[in-house]
Amino acid sequence: MSEVPGPAPRRPVGRGPRLLAVQGAGRLVGWSLAAGNGRQLAMSARLYRSESELVSALRELLIERASLRYAFVQDRSRAWCWSAYLPPRTTRPDQAAEEPIARSARGYLRRDQCRQGVESFRSGLNALEWELRTTGREGRWPW
Repeated sequence: MSEVPGPAPRRPVGRGPRLLAVQGAGRLVGWSLAAGNGRQLAMSARLYRSESELVSALRELLIERASLRYAFVQDRSRAWCWSAYLPPRTTRPDQAAEEPIARSARGYLRRDQCRQGVESFRSGLNALEWELRTTGREGRWPW
């Protein structure tokens, strides 16, 4: 007797986050994460030399998203901003030079708003990972 497959997992109702490629100086590329309403949630903290390098960094970000460490600072205009750091690994080159992988796309007036921005970023990453897993699009860009 063959098993009848159930319905495919469905994306939560509403428009979800979008991951966008961002062209930097020269041939460098980065990414930006936008909420369903178009508001920018986060940006890559660095630019990458190729699309494959960018996809590898995004894959690592999604895999390590539960272990990210966040730092909150005020910039010169006194706006609150956050940066996300990958957990330390001995396999990464120059582990002493800790570099953020993501940062807030904008500044916030208050620290609690900045913390909410981190929660929106984390929710966006979870939604992206869910979409990639359920649609079979893992490893393909753009997402």
